[in-house]
Amino acid sequence: MKKLPLAMPLLILVLLLASASPAWAADGVQASLVADRTELTVGDVVALTLEVTHPAGYQVIVPQLDSLWGDFEVQDQSPVETTTNEDGTATTRQRIEVTLFNVGEFETPALALTLRDGAGQVIEESVAPLALSVVPTLAEDDSELRDIKPQAGLDVAAAWPWIAGGLAMAALVAALAWWVIRRRRGESLDRMADNRPAWQVAYDTLATIAALDLPAQGRFKEHYTLVTDVLRAYLEGQFRLRVFERTTSELKPILSQSELQVEHARRFLQLFAESDLVKFAKATPDTAAAGQLIDQARQLVDLTRPQPASDLEEFLREGQAPPQDPPSARRLARTQEARA
Repeated sequence: MKKLPLAMPLLILVLLLASASPAWAADGVQASLVADRTELTVGDVVALTLEVTHPAGYQVIVPQLDSLWGDFEVQDQSPVETTTNEDGTATTRQRIEVTLFNVGEFETPALALTLRDGAGQVIEESVAPLALSVVPTLAEDDSELRDIKPQAGLDVAAAWPWIAGGLAMAALVAALAWWVIRRRRGESLDRMADNRPAWQVAYDTLATIAALDLPAQGRFKEHYTLVTDVLRAYLEGQFRLRVFERTTSELKPILSQSELQVEHARRFLQLFAESDLVKFAKATPDTAAAGQLIDQARQLVDLTRPQPASDLEEFLREGQAPPQDPPSARRLARTQEARA
């Protein structure tokens, strides 16, 4: 009988604990909000995970938060996902990314949830606030004043070589375009202000193209176009051949019926065909091969340009054939035979 008074306090404590059990235990719903970290600096993005454990068959409706959620700015709110647990319950989760732009202690605002059970009844639940701490980026004992860092400098290459090269190329293209326009109009070459012979014009123009050094800049198509245009202008000016606006295949019969030697005509066509691969087939040659293009063009001009009359006459007097037998040499030989 004496033991009964001692057991009464224990019984009363058990009854109090039973009456103080959480609300979610009554309907089987438990909701919580967990952060990936609770201490952050200004502007840091924090991921909050909303977890709602509930009986299977329940549907959890999470409200769409505004961009400003109390002191928090909502950056993202993922779709709701529900998984089934081994004990037969289910867990609904959602990821909410927020950030704070003030220093201090903060709590998330109240978050109300709506659940609908299998029978269609609606249950209202709320999530307990979550505390977060925003700390300053400087240490408390760091009071040293520091100079503002100077403006960073950028290593920018000088622009004047590009400007000078562009102006020189523009002048060269304009000169070639003027040549083509005059040829299209059918104007005589004798009326042109430039009295230089065609081979001299070719030499001078090739020297200008070489100074541009376009292959070193990766501008292969422009380089090949300019060189081939110089050779076409040379063929028109020296041999009166209409070669502009002609494809390489169309040039074959024109060159074969001209005063050019067969070998020289073949070399012209080969150079034009190789250039077509770069200009139209977008083939990319190496820099060294592109640089040799000007030397090849000069050699063709050397082989086919008129030789000085004194040298040719000396060869004819000695009964020898002129070097490379250029077209002008053949014409002079026929003239000498006619005089004899």
